[in-house]
Amino acid sequence: MCLLDLPPELLSGIIDLTFSYDLESFALTCRTVYRCAKSQIARHNSLKRQWKHTSNAYTGRRNSTLSILYAISQEPIVAEYIESLSLWDRRSAQEISSDTNSPYNFHEGEALQKIRDMLLHTEYFADSAGPRVAGWWEEILEEPASDTHEYPEEPAVTVALLTLLPRLKTLQLPERWDLVRVGEGLELWIHLIEALVSQPNGNESSSRPLQLLQTLLPFAEVGFYTRVNLQSIHPFMALKSLQNLYAVSCVAVEDEWDDSPPLAGPYPTLRSFLTRVEFASGCIDTYGLEAFLQMTPALTVFKYSHQSKQGGLQHDWNPGGFAQVLSRYCGTRLIELALTVDEIDGDIVNGLSSFHGFPALKELEVDLGVFFGPPLESGQSLGLNAKIPTDDKPWTHKDIPCLGDMLAPNIEKVQLNTDYLEHSKRGLKALVKNIKDKRRDKLTKLKSVIIRQYTTGTAKAIAQAHDCTLEVFDDPRPKNMMPSWKRQFDYVVGGVEVEGHQD
Repeated sequence: MCLLDLPPELLSGIIDLTFSYDLESFALTCRTVYRCAKSQIARHNSLKRQWKHTSNAYTGRRNSTLSILYAISQEPIVAEYIESLSLWDRRSAQEISSDTNSPYNFHEGEALQKIRDMLLHTEYFADSAGPRVAGWWEEILEEPASDTHEYPEEPAVTVALLTLLPRLKTLQLPERWDLVRVGEGLELWIHLIEALVSQPNGNESSSRPLQLLQTLLPFAEVGFYTRVNLQSIHPFMALKSLQNLYAVSCVAVEDEWDDSPPLAGPYPTLRSFLTRVEFASGCIDTYGLEAFLQMTPALTVFKYSHQSKQGGLQHDWNPGGFAQVLSRYCGTRLIELALTVDEIDGDIVNGLSSFHGFPALKELEVDLGVFFGPPLESGQSLGLNAKIPTDDKPWTHKDIPCLGDMLAPNIEKVQLNTDYLEHSKRGLKALVKNIKDKRRDKLTKLKSVIIRQYTTGTAKAIAQAHDCTLEVFDDPRPKNMMPSWKRQFDYVVGGVEVEGHQD
């Protein structure tokens, strides 16, 4: 018997059992199925609108992740509609207090029991006595029941939700998730995330949780006092589907001022499938960068802005050494590169001097300041451990190499950000003095050289003299948002939070 020969009520029953996103293609196979699926299509569209982009910031309390779990316990199909999930509730206390949605107390009544019954039917929590998840329910119960107090998200609640989401593509973990790492007493949740991602993945028809996850978004503020250890996201990096990492305030250093563990941590053999990595306000030295790049052999886009952190951490920064490590591990693959400075307390140890280690590079964005140090090959360095070889002439801004000599022939677009103060004038003149000639004979693919100046247009003459385009950054945002890539980062992640935003 043909499917369409079935009585309408039987066909409707089959449609009811169709998985959420399979319904769309099934309903469009023919007019008969479409007519029969009219009510299911309406319900499907309603659930899709409500749950496709989900946040835990929609009640009159902070971090209402239990409310999402409760919704799934009432209607399990909801879990299939969540494609984007934000668990970092960034509302101010004032915004929360004015929220008209009266918060339901999930620590009373039937809510917790329904959530527990649901989770006990998942393979990850079914054996509640197993060592992998021992005490998981007790940790969920530890989430504060107060509707008004500020508190961090309990990792148990986050992990419980992640075990239910087969179609999740974009994830923003909760604030302070970086504490879920070795040495912080939260290894339980590391092991459960590892169990989630260790299953066969990359199959789009898979119903396993997290197997379609493509993008991780930041879960920390920008700030001098903020540090995020990347060990907490290493388990996610094993997913074959994960392609994009956007992060803020990541620290990875081997520094006498710092007592945090090295970035490599417990995952020395990890090899991720990430192709795009963007670190805003990072504090990473060449050792930390090398440890990270060993895990990312597929990288094609790397963008980074540097910020010194509390305690003299990366007081000086070495973009010359940074670029050397990048070229060693992914130079032949990178097609986009950005290196800029948010805030630096000290000096540029070694400045950039060549991009020939990036033969595939098409787009480059840099702050002029990353050239303001002697090149590695000079043997000189600035900063706390400054050195000048005997009889050498000390480096000056006039010694910056010519940009036209630094670039590889495949380059198509270059953006230079400058405040154009007195030392910047000398540096910019040295940098661009031969770019016009090199574009005629060597850099024939270079279609755009943009000089972006902070607040004023006094660099117009030098831009015109060298066939460059001048852009004036007169945006009300601070100077560290002048780089084009930072503004795009801000847009993609839904806004970059600044330290102390709730004070």
